[in-house]
Amino acid sequence: MKVPKIMRKLVIAYLLLCYQAAWSTNDVLIVQRSSLIKDAPSSSGKLIERVNEGDTLALLDNGNKTNGYYQVMGPATGEPGFIYQNRVRRRIIPIPVEIVNGTLDWPGTIPADYYSGTQGLEGDELKDRLNDIIQDHREFPYTSATTDVWDILKQTDRDLLNPEHVRLLYTSRSRDAEAEYDNGRGWTREHVWAKSHGNFGTTKGAGTDVHALRPVDASVNSARNNKDFDNGGEEYIDGNFPSGNYGDEDSWEPADNVKGDVARMIFYMAVRYEGEGDELDLQVIESVDTYPLAKHGNLSTLLEWHELDPVDSWERRRNDIIFEQFQGNRNPFIDHPEFVALIWSN
Repeated sequence: MKVPKIMRKLVIAYLLLCYQAAWSTNDVLIVQRSSLIKDAPSSSGKLIERVNEGDTLALLDNGNKTNGYYQVMGPATGEPGFIYQNRVRRRIIPIPVEIVNGTLDWPGTIPADYYSGTQGLEGDELKDRLNDIIQDHREFPYTSATTDVWDILKQTDRDLLNPEHVRLLYTSRSRDAEAEYDNGRGWTREHVWAKSHGNFGTTKGAGTDVHALRPVDASVNSARNNKDFDNGGEEYIDGNFPSGNYGDEDSWEPADNVKGDVARMIFYMAVRYEGEGDELDLQVIESVDTYPLAKHGNLSTLLEWHELDPVDSWERRRNDIIFEQFQGNRNPFIDHPEFVALIWSN
């Protein structure tokens, strides 16, 4: 039966209305060459942020130009500034309304009864029960022609504003997902629990557990090295870019917006790897300079960071993807932040 033209128009109009209810379009700028974001539309303006080819910049004020400059929001610092128009190309992309509004609403999908048997437990009893729940996950190779850690991180850490990119942990920069290391110009894989703390390397298990692996700048990865986590030190300047990360000879302090992420990844590792079979017994302790022991610190600082930077939708989304599509286990401290205090507060 032939559908009348008026009916076809009504159906198309309805579908467009539904599409617009869930999605919006937004102007973005893709950086073509390395450039600078300034606090004023002139070459003499104060430097806010150095940006690199492929970075995605959100336009401000509908992308109006002032003296040949676009007003933008820096991808790493989130600070408003100006970038010269010839350094970028403009693109209109569909993005979820919640991203346009500045939030990602991802409540997390915890299977019913996943944490059964944890009620009323604390201390080592709770730690042991959580280990029973999250152990025996599906393991993937670090580098392989089949699905490996590179492939998984391209899904778990996808830049929602630019789906062909990944979002980097310590700097929040956006990088082309296919630029795997790229002679130090691309991104690499950060073992948040430094792999030398226990010398597990990149073997399946602790060495490839994506709950504690994140994309990072290759240069920042080298600067962090295998340091423990603690407050203090001097700010790490990546080229000319103030990274918001600090370090000294034995510790690393990540940017404020990922302090809690780091803490919860460390806590996960200390619960998942309890020395069963041929696995290491990883422990989070009140100390720094713990290399090469299978330990990581500093416990009191990590507890503080867990409280200061609560679980957000990015972590919940990542937790769901790892569980549903890859490893089949979850980070309990994302699903139940209160477990941290129940295990380590004393």
